[in-house]
Amino acid sequence: MTDETDLDRSTQSTQRSTWMVRGIVIAMIGAAVTIVWVSNTFLTERFTETTRNRAELRIALYANAITSELQRTKVVPLLLSRDPVMISALNSDDFSATSLRLISFQEEIGAQAIRLLDETGRVVAASDRGELGKNLRSQPFFIDALRANDTVFNSTELDTGAHLFTYSRRIESEKQGIGVIVVEVDLRTFESRWRSPSEAVLVTDSEGMIILATDPGWRGKTVDDALSQQAPASALRRAFYATGDYLEFGEVDAYLSGEAVMRTDGKIAFRGWRLTTFSSYASVRERVNGVLAIEIMVFSILLTVAFYLLSRRAWSQAGFFRRESEELRALNQRLTREIAERKKVEKNLEVAEQSLAQSQKLAALGEMSAA
Repeated sequence: MTDETDLDRSTQSTQRSTWMVRGIVIAMIGAAVTIVWVSNTFLTERFTETTRNRAELRIALYANAITSELQRTKVVPLLLSRDPVMISALNSDDFSATSLRLISFQEEIGAQAIRLLDETGRVVAASDRGELGKNLRSQPFFIDALRANDTVFNSTELDTGAHLFTYSRRIESEKQGIGVIVVEVDLRTFESRWRSPSEAVLVTDSEGMIILATDPGWRGKTVDDALSQQAPASALRRAFYATGDYLEFGEVDAYLSGEAVMRTDGKIAFRGWRLTTFSSYASVRERVNGVLAIEIMVFSILLTVAFYLLSRRAWSQAGFFRRESEELRALNQRLTREIAERKKVEKNLEVAEQSLAQSQKLAALGEMSAA
């Protein structure tokens, strides 16, 4: 009876230990899921803010580069309008050496192009000799320069959708306008510098029209119109990614080709221009996934160790039950032998009692016979 009680207590203790280990494993899994979820939310917000700060820094650098290029080019028309060679050529109609001088100026300052127009708007000298003889009298940069006494900036949209950025100034001789010098600002080179697979950049004027963009198809449109230009399959991709991007990054700023992007706006200190960037969340995903992968790996190792310890405990419990079973079988066999021996003793006792009874009867008969 004592052995059976001890066995029951041992079994109950083993069961309690097993449930305790299982509870610890379940708690570890729950803690792992919670930590991964919280880490994903926290790291996404933190890395998103870091990406936004970097985008704002790039916008400041891009804006400074544009204003520096504009300011550097702005002084060129003033210098050339006072150049005696230019004034003499316009007065004498001798432009044999003027184009070479403009080419040297272009190479020195890095302008896109330089043109010298006479008072009728005809190109009489240019850094690109292919433009000689063209009449540009209807162009805004020529008309505005003749009417103004200072250097004039113009942004002219071409048939291709690109914009021509120019500084022009009237050339005077004896207080009479004799021509116009036009310097084209090389802003389109920034488009190639900004072009990146993880970021799109555009510049809008004061009216909200895109004048520079890393995507040529955006020029001449508003930002909303440019973003609405999606390929036929992009709507499906946008619907596919919308739910996941919202859950991962919250409310996204915009979509490009069906992918969520971060929009950052900044001002350019020139004529109300604005610069906008659309940064991909790919870098945020990569950094967050890297940290989450490490966390998941650590929890996987811990769970593996826990399952190993649980298996070791199960093996030890199995050995304990096996030993208990062997002891019970040995006890059962011993009880069986004792029962058999008792039955044998009882049988022998019966036989002895019968023999004793017969002996007593025979003794009584003998006494009776003797009497």
